[in-house]
Amino acid sequence: MEKQDETADRGELVAEIHDFLAMLDGIKPVFLHGRGVAPKHWIENVLKIATNPELYIVEGPFWDATAYGEFPEWYADHCRAELQPYRAWYICKDPSIAEDVQKINAANGRLSMTEEASLLGYPECCVTAHYERARRYHRGSLAILKRLAKSDETKMRDLFFGGANLAPVTPQEINDFDEAFEIHEPAFGSWNLCRACAKETNRTSMELVHQYSEVIQKAELKLN
Repeated sequence: MEKQDETADRGELVAEIHDFLAMLDGIKPVFLHGRGVAPKHWIENVLKIATNPELYIVEGPFWDATAYGEFPEWYADHCRAELQPYRAWYICKDPSIAEDVQKINAANGRLSMTEEASLLGYPECCVTAHYERARRYHRGSLAILKRLAKSDETKMRDLFFGGANLAPVTPQEINDFDEAFEIHEPAFGSWNLCRACAKETNRTSMELVHQYSEVIQKAELKLN
């Protein structure tokens, strides 16, 4: 999982700026801050910038719409527990949106994919694809464990918590991992495109990228 540390890809920080501007312009209801690997000083500085009467800053757990129903309970519990120590900040302009954020945070960050897409201002097709990639990763990991443990669930747990090397071998395992790590980034913003948006057979992401581009151009004009 992603952790906050002192290293970050510059592109990720630029994407955060784009998201923040989109939130200020009303394109994006909620700006999610502190979820990636941004340095601590970056997180603190953005929070200082966001501290003004026109914005609401709601601290809470990482949101997670992963559907774990098909996976063993012990595995789902572990994955959810991994997120618990981490905190993010949800920044918005609308008090009713801030209330929605607080309700989700009170539910330990569990929400539907539709809610996540709506609040973060991402195309729902891309949010759904994000969680499908997560599902394929979990399915592939468990398939490897099952193969190594010869379907003995106790051994599967021992291997998992013992840090076994989960290298894919079978065609299905390889396919699951290939699908899990197929990432398409937009020109502006921080969501990952679904395959249809990446191929532009679906124009939803391209239209959103265009909106981001206009916001960025307006911001650049103000600076010049």
